[in-house]
Amino acid sequence: MYENLGIFRMTKAQMDWVAQRQEVLAGNIANANTPNYLPKDLKPLSFKEVLSGSAAQPVTAATTNAKHVVPEMGPDLFKSVTQRKTYESTPNGNAVILEEQMAKMGEAGNKFNTSAALFQKYQKMIRTALGNR
Repeated sequence: MYENLGIFRMTKAQMDWVAQRQEVLAGNIANANTPNYLPKDLKPLSFKEVLSGSAAQPVTAATTNAKHVVPEMGPDLFKSVTQRKTYESTPNGNAVILEEQMAKMGEAGNKFNTSAALFQKYQKMIRTALGNR
């Protein structure tokens, strides 16, 4: 029902993007001591693409029988890019700055909470408009 409304598509896309960004940032933190490791991040989410429907759609398995189990495909919708502008690196070539990665994790958490709150508010608004409290 909600997937056809633009605001819900945008908030869901934002939450999916943030969830995947947190995975990428967690990988950076996990590799903080790996020699020659360059940190990665996701390309910023374009709401214009989300609203136009041109954002990458997940690939799903086709079911030819009602008894088939449809596996969930991983949410690999967003492309991670290696950060080339590193301002600090350790003598072993690792360019992960833990403080920077933790700040990005906090920012991602705030964006997720904001998107989730917007989603809930718009759901309540629609329920109120329909007369369902």
